Amino acid sequence: MTRRFRLTPRRIAIIVAATLGFGAAAGFAATLTVGSWHLWAGSQTLTKTTCPTLSGTTQSTDTYVVQSTPTSSFGTSTTMLVKAPSGSQDWSFVRFDLSSCAIPTSGGADSATLTLYVQTAPGTSRTLTVTPVLSSWSGTLTWNTAQTLTYGTATTTVVTGTTTGAKTATVTVDVDSLIKNPTANYGWRISDGGSTTATTTFGTSENTTASHRPQLSINYEK
Repeated sequence: MTRRFRLTPRRIAIIVAATLGFGAAAGFAATLTVGSWHLWAGSQTLTKTTCPTLSGTTQSTDTYVVQSTPTSSFGTSTTMLVKAPSGSQDWSFVRFDLSSCAIPTSGGADSATLTLYVQTAPGTSRTLTVTPVLSSWSGTLTWNTAQTLTYGTATTTVVTGTTTGAKTATVTVDVDSLIKNPTANYGWRISDGGSTTATTTFGTSENTTASHRPQLSINYEK
């Protein structure tokens, strides 16, 4: 006896759904492009670790430049200045050598904090802008040569307050980029875009008090 397969409405719906699902999967597979860095054989375990805080003359370079003395350099000073552009302005620059952290280029920053110590506070609290520098500079930088550097988009700000002490800024996005491309490590410019004559004085890597030197703390995964 031959049994006939009867197409009920429910069976028709199941067949249509299965056909559409297969077609969509085939189309998706045909058009999907995945970079090789997204593919792993088996599971991947990320190790989270911390780079010892970077600070001091062997791990950082810093200086400041003064608009009113455009050919002078201050790379050996124990302090660096940031002044708002009212008549003449001052910019500070700082960068850190990440090589001692030995972070592989496949790693990534979970968090990164830049710490600057205010040695002489302005009379009114200032909001200073932290901008990544995209071209090379040295401790002999002057105002004139600082104008020829390339700068990125401002990353974050530092609020000085009106008292001395350590002030921090989150620079995770910049450090993450530097991990991927360590040869492009040119640090940051700190500037004041306000309209007063207020000046903020920070300690530099040459400062005799270790806690007054710029610091960079990094938590990362590899």
